Amino acid sequence: MPVSLQFKKAWELIEKAANIFLTTHEGTDGDDLGSLLALRKVLLKEGKQVAAGAMGGVPASLRFLSGSEAVEDGFVAGEYDLLITFGCNKLERTGIDQLRQYQGLVINFDHHPDNTKFGTVNVIDAEASAVAELVYNFLKYKNISIDKDVATCLLTGIFYDTGGFKHANTTADALEVSADLLKRGARIDKIAIQLVGKKRPSTIMAWAKGLENARFDAGKKMVFSVLTEDDLKEAGATDEDLDGFVELLNNIPQAKFALLLRQDGDIVKGSLRSEPHKGVDVSSIAKSFGGGGHKLASGFKIKGKLTKIGNVWNIDIK
Repeated sequence: MPVSLQFKKAWELIEKAANIFLTTHEGTDGDDLGSLLALRKVLLKEGKQVAAGAMGGVPASLRFLSGSEAVEDGFVAGEYDLLITFGCNKLERTGIDQLRQYQGLVINFDHHPDNTKFGTVNVIDAEASAVAELVYNFLKYKNISIDKDVATCLLTGIFYDTGGFKHANTTADALEVSADLLKRGARIDKIAIQLVGKKRPSTIMAWAKGLENARFDAGKKMVFSVLTEDDLKEAGATDEDLDGFVELLNNIPQAKFALLLRQDGDIVKGSLRSEPHKGVDVSSIAKSFGGGGHKLASGFKIKGKLTKIGNVWNIDIK
């Protein structure tokens, strides 16, 4: 289905809806939260009743975005006639129990190639640099005015998902969209300071421990690191503090891909990164553990415990 037709059908659902719930994947990020907040402001201007929630709440680094204070940690009780998701390849990725059996109308915004198309309308473009780029085009399709706050939210999304315009998904289209958002009042310098220019002591301590635990597997040409619950507790760190660390590991030139494993309760979370010239599709590795994502950036979660015998790390799967 052409994206323009998806846009048309999605707008038709929005026009008929009165009460709308917006959400992202669990552990929201700059792209999906920025996209949510941009569309939220537009929907409010359109006279819609809008609630928003994301499992894990809003990371401290993203609280500078306008409207972020309105995003709850998890589901917001209410009767909704439309659900809009951002960056979820399947509905379960929201992590919200109340939505697991949701049978109502859904608009599914995503740019992951492994999206299961669970929505009533699926606005998906795997060629888009970010969901925010997709939402920008969605607003332009309807000739929606983009003010400074909306522009900042969308540029934050593109900046985040392109790694500050360093990743291979930094296309000409992404740069053209970003240039237009700058003209509409977004400040890339302020966004950069919030996303990469500020590091809390807990972040520095967690990264230091991650580097201490880093190893290079010459046979697999993989650099990996492991962070246990004790490591994170000692650093006073959360998942938010680890944002960007696996990309740091991926800078090692001898490695074809990077892996970060960290313990979170009875769950082991894995983050994988690679680069185009290295010839590794990390999404295939993530899928083997029930996860997914992009060829160069993927992740997974499995029930288990990280254990160490000598110098060898293992995952005891439950």
